[in-house]
Amino acid sequence: MSATTNAPETDQKSAYPTSYVVGFIIGVLLFVPALLIAHAHQLTGLQARIFYDFDNLSNSFKQPALWVTEGLGAGYPIAVCILVPLLFKRFRLAWRFFVTVGGTGVAMEVAKLIAKEPRPVVLLHGQLHLRAIEGGLTSFPSGHEAVATAMALTLWLILPRAWRWLSVLWILIVAVSRLYLGVHTPADIVGGFAIGLMAVCFIRLLPARIAKPLHLDNEAALLERGW
Repeated sequence: MSATTNAPETDQKSAYPTSYVVGFIIGVLLFVPALLIAHAHQLTGLQARIFYDFDNLSNSFKQPALWVTEGLGAGYPIAVCILVPLLFKRFRLAWRFFVTVGGTGVAMEVAKLIAKEPRPVVLLHGQLHLRAIEGGLTSFPSGHEAVATAMALTLWLILPRAWRWLSVLWILIVAVSRLYLGVHTPADIVGGFAIGLMAVCFIRLLPARIAKPLHLDNEAALLERGW
């Protein structure tokens, strides 16, 4: 009787690594061509058409887009995602957010060094509706999209199934806002998403001898109090 009861749980646990392997592979398959496109330092063809479709929209959405960018893809949501679990003593969850976002940031900086892609305003010689000024000189990948993806997919792990659409919406809203503001190309957005996805999957696929001491070994433990 107990064997029958435990079988579904075993099957469910064994399915997790497979989904993360697939997710990591998808991330790689998205990241590599996006990096190659960005490294060419050109905004032409389909990528240019998509960019201009967003760029030619009304300026009336500028302020909401800026709020989205800062509210869902910058330092503020990172602080919220780490501090709120800490306040409720969800230490594993806070730690998972911290490690995932940190890993995403490192991968993002490495990708920027490789691509060295100028911002769209440089690629297009100023022929665009630039609705925001970014401090960083390199465009690929979108850091806001990478961080938003890492946080949204980490949140996905603990959300009830009926609410997981919020994670998808989070990722999409940040992607659209970055394109609309004119600070990133479509390849930048894809690259940012891919890095966030790979970071989440990589952490889940760490060998047990590494993941367990780091308290990164089990999604079920994310809601436990304490370590």
